[in-house]
Amino acid sequence: MHNPFSIYWNKYWTFQIVHMEGGIYIEAKGMGTQIRKPLLATESPFTAADNLVYSEDKNRKSLFNSWKSKEFKSFN
Repeated sequence: MHNPFSIYWNKYWTFQIVHMEGGIYIEAKGMGTQIRKPLLATESPFTAADNLVYSEDKNRKSLFNSWKSKEFKSFN
């Protein structure tokens, strides 16, 4: 595995394993953002990368739907 690496089903993201602040982190860059979370000893880098992007995507969709519902209510 190279550092940085990518996952073929997350083609807009690149991932990197970094050592900082006394711990090992997985860092994702893509879609105009950079996110980071600790890499646990029990998880593989690919699984951690996939979960990191999935949680970010879920958060973005939730924020968008919240904004969309407020905008729709203001027109009524």
